[in-house]
Amino acid sequence: MKRDRTTWQTKGGHYGHCHVPGNDHWDPGPIDTTIVPGKTPSNGGATPGKPPTGSTPARYRVTINGLPYGYGATGTHITKVGQALVTKGCSAYKTGPGPEWTDADTLSYQKWQKKLGLTGKDADGVPGENSLKQLLGYLPAKASATPKYAAFPGAGFFSAGRRAPLITAMGRRLVAEGCSAYVQGPGDTWTNADRESYRRWQRKLGYTGAAADGIPGPVSWAALEVPHQL
Repeated sequence: MKRDRTTWQTKGGHYGHCHVPGNDHWDPGPIDTTIVPGKTPSNGGATPGKPPTGSTPARYRVTINGLPYGYGATGTHITKVGQALVTKGCSAYKTGPGPEWTDADTLSYQKWQKKLGLTGKDADGVPGENSLKQLLGYLPAKASATPKYAAFPGAGFFSAGRRAPLITAMGRRLVAEGCSAYVQGPGDTWTNADRESYRRWQRKLGYTGAAADGIPGPVSWAALEVPHQL
């Protein structure tokens, strides 16, 4: 705070420039960066999570079905949105669309929202679930980090004495498909019971002869849909 002129003249101590009587501007410290010449806030002046005011395009993000949309979001799903907007006649692009969400994407999406009859904050150019689904016909989803089904480990994996949780998971799926030759189990060790059970699965799929030898192949394995093992 400023010091009273009498205090300045009669009291000793340490004073900063901001304390000098008559000072009328801020000094180093909590500087208001929005008024620094040439400084543009990283979010373009918009408050995260809220639409901006004035003519600045909206520069916040939302997450829909695990994927980000809005200023600065990136991914192939962003390109697909832009391409769909162009197809719908809602383009504000000079170049693109591309994989990074820019002001051009916001302005293009705003055209789409207005085309749907949306107004106000519902037409600020940042996607909502309903307008996105109407644009694409579906909602893109974030790819799972863990696959749902186990990848084919190769025919050589299925050899006598092999032990692995994957063997148990495979056996349980064979039982579920009505192809069990197990007296006990299934267990985590590859046995003749596993091979006979898998042979029954191959025959159920229509394989015959050497193609139904009880050793998994990539096509029959994919059809069995063995759950991924953590």
